[in-house]
Amino acid sequence: FPLLRPHFNFLKLLLSVSWVWYCNVLGCSTMDIAQIVMYTVLFTSLYFEVFLLITFFERNEKTEGEVPQMQPDELPTVAVIVPCFNEETTVAGTLNSLLALDYPTEKLEILAVNDGSTDTTLEVLREFEHHSQIRVIDKENGGKHSAMNEALKYTNAELVGCLDADSYVENDALKLIISHFTSDENVAAVTPSIKIHNARSIVQTLQKAEYGLAIFVRNVFARLDALFITPGPFSFFRRSIIEEIGPWRHAHSTEDLEMCLRLQKHHKKVTNEPGAIVHTTAPRTLYQLYNQRVRWTYGFLKNAADYYHMFFNPQYGTLGIFILPISVVSLFGAVFLFSTLVWNSIVLVVQEIIRFQTIGFSTAAMPQFDIFYINTSTIVTVTLALLFLTVVLIGLGKRLGKDNVLSFDMPVYLVLYGFVTPIWLTGALYKTIMSSSVRWR
Repeated sequence: FPLLRPHFNFLKLLLSVSWVWYCNVLGCSTMDIAQIVMYTVLFTSLYFEVFLLITFFERNEKTEGEVPQMQPDELPTVAVIVPCFNEETTVAGTLNSLLALDYPTEKLEILAVNDGSTDTTLEVLREFEHHSQIRVIDKENGGKHSAMNEALKYTNAELVGCLDADSYVENDALKLIISHFTSDENVAAVTPSIKIHNARSIVQTLQKAEYGLAIFVRNVFARLDALFITPGPFSFFRRSIIEEIGPWRHAHSTEDLEMCLRLQKHHKKVTNEPGAIVHTTAPRTLYQLYNQRVRWTYGFLKNAADYYHMFFNPQYGTLGIFILPISVVSLFGAVFLFSTLVWNSIVLVVQEIIRFQTIGFSTAAMPQFDIFYINTSTIVTVTLALLFLTVVLIGLGKRLGKDNVLSFDMPVYLVLYGFVTPIWLTGALYKTIMSSSVRWR
């Protein structure tokens, strides 16, 4: 297939590795097979990062947002839905950021939906009812998808978007997003760039670099027509498209992901505007981050199972042939690499204990440092290349998101992310296998 041509050399090498494994598997020990898998995972990861980098520079598109100069009567009507569940501390800031948007007030309506909150969220929302643009809707708790669908009943706007009640938008973000709809009638949805708001803890600092990387990846996926998530903070849709393919669904508590997969299933165009900046409140503690990411990963795996027919299907272009499959494989690869690291560490500790019990303490047996020695093993070389490319991709993402490229969050990400990610991936895989459920909150 023509779609496979950019990946031809990679596929040849992968087949070669598979053939070597096939020819030797009967004579291989468990450690040999583990090394083959490790090399395959590391090489695939390196290939994926190089592929993203080449695509970014090869497809030379507009990377910095320019606010379009349009007359008010040329702009479409817009509705922004703000689903709220126990957001008493953040929703006021969210609504104020929407009221400050550079957009004609007569063409912008804000629908704040209280989804059965048990705190004072509804009282906070009522304080904004005097604004002509804001309508407050109160309903029983049913989840984010039900809040989105309830709000649809109260608007006839041409474009419909969502903003999570713990996020804040920059005042030019809406016009930047609207420019894609007005310049291309085939665009069905547009996603923004999302940054961490006011990172204070180490966990939030780690996420700041991660979100910078996500800005880059989302932008490259859009260039490949391979986006599969329309994130809750400030993604927008044509109302006519929603009516055509259907409203939001529960979708294993990841309705944003399912909606985008459904758009791609119907061959609708989903793109990205990197200049539209949204600041979101990130989990402060590792426990909160774990719960959030388990829900995200669990939802991805369950929705991937629901849309399995898109995998390796050339009808869905690069998304079906490459992006979706490698996204699933990467989850298992990360768990495998982490498990291998833990196992090797345990083996090393046991060996050192046995050595100490046998010969006691000896300075000769201690690890020696040689300033002239450089480890050139394949695993070390590929790992260093991966780390270097990751820094480059994060830097490009930060540049797209108009952020400081050199900052403290990068080293924190490089040191910690590889250790914490497998924790929630393992939890999500366990919940998926056991068919456990996750909740929006």
